[in-house]
Amino acid sequence: MHLQRTHDAALVNWVVNHADVRPHVGAPEAGELDLSALVERPEHWFLIGEHGGFALLWTAPRTYEVHTFILRSGRGEWGNAARSEGIDFARRHGAKALWTRVPPQARHVERFARQGGMQPTGEVIETFGAPHRIFMMELD
Repeated sequence: MHLQRTHDAALVNWVVNHADVRPHVGAPEAGELDLSALVERPEHWFLIGEHGGFALLWTAPRTYEVHTFILRSGRGEWGNAARSEGIDFARRHGAKALWTRVPPQARHVERFARQGGMQPTGEVIETFGAPHRIFMMELD
């Protein structure tokens, strides 16, 4: 298991737009996503391994929003190990908090967040016309 920080927008875009991932990220009607501008920004961290990875987007000092894009082939044991490695990366690089949005009725996303140590904050944010619950964890 090794996640690497990447600045390769083509690789990130390929994973995010893969049929295993794309239906579950971004507005469905937006078509193919291009995250190149985000990948180029040094305050954001994109971590990729053999089955996908994570975007950790800077949202406030030492606070990052997590987006997960793991191919079907990496779900389960690989994804769980990758999640731990991503959290360790964030901690080593000075992050103090990670948060994510959990879409309505996405129990698998909530389970993945909870298993990694995130807890619901009680806050809700509207994303793509639907309420998403906020989950967050503080890092030591």
